Parts: sequence; structure tokens; C-alpha cells
Amino acid sequence: MHTMANIDRQTTQTPAAAAQRLGVEVYTVRRWCDWHAAHLSPGASPGTGALRRLTQRDVEVLRYVRLLRAQGLTTTTINEQLHGLSFAEIDTDDHNAESSELAPPSAPDGLQQSAGMITALESLQRQITAIREASEQSKPARFDFVQGVAFGFIAAGLFFLIIVFMAWLYGG
Repeated sequence: MHTMANIDRQTTQTPAAAAQRLGVEVYTVRRWCDWHAAHLSPGASPGTGALRRLTQRDVEVLRYVRLLRAQGLTTTTINEQLHGLSFAEIDTDDHNAESSELAPPSAPDGLQQSAGMITALESLQRQITAIREASEQSKPARFDFVQGVAFGFIAAGLFFLIIVFMAWLYGG
């Protein structure tokens, strides 16, 4: 006869095991559990002093979170997308069967999403991210150029002052 504790241990897993299955670090799983707690089981974000335990459904939600994060989406946007989705309960004893890329969960009945619109928005998000990254990378180059020009003017000014001082000292 199984006790409740044994059943919980069989149907849940530690953050470390979930992290290994997801291909991320343990601290990432813990952070995602806190950020997306509204979409996870109570055991994924327990109170202070309680052990964090994740269900198979929690792992699938976090797998989808990883997919959305890879697309550059923010925590707020991810939570908005998770709000209207349902995830199936997965009952498997095969812990070696790891599917790193499962299909995204389906939207509930009555909620029609335009695949073309979502694709266009994701494309725009990627373009915005690329522009931001390019802008961030060009800032140091522009700063180095301006800094080099400024130092050049300072050095030329100092050289000029030294020449004037020497001319005054020896010519005088």
C-alpha cells in the first residue's frame, strides 16, 4: 500500500531533475517557478521552508516557457500567453524519453488564434530584439571614437602649451 508521501514522490520531481530534462540550470527552474507560479501547481512555488516539487504538467509548462523565452518574449507576455492555454497531464515512468521540443499546447475551445498574426508578431519581436542588440553593440564603438577624438584634442592642446612655454622660457 502506498502512502501519500510515496505517491507524491512518484508523481513529482525535484527542480534539479526538471532542470536536467529542460536543459537549463536549476536556478533558472526556480526563478521560472516564481515568475510563472499562477500557471503551475502549488508545489512548484511552495512557502518558505517547504520543498519545491514539480509535476509532469509543471515541467511541460516550463518547457513551453523555455520555448517562448528563446523567442525573446518577456515574462509578462509569457504569462499572458500561458493564461489562455491548457496543458495535458503526462503520466510516464520513462524518465529517459526526453523530448526537448514538444509542440506548443493547444488553445482551449472557443479561443481562436490567428496563426498568421502570431507569426507576424513573433517576427516583429525578433526584429526589435535584433535592432536593440545591434544598437547596444554599436554604442561602445561610437563611444571609443568620440573618446579617442577628445583625447587627441587634449594631447594636441598640451603639446601646444608646452611649445609656447618653452618658446617663452628660451626665447625671452
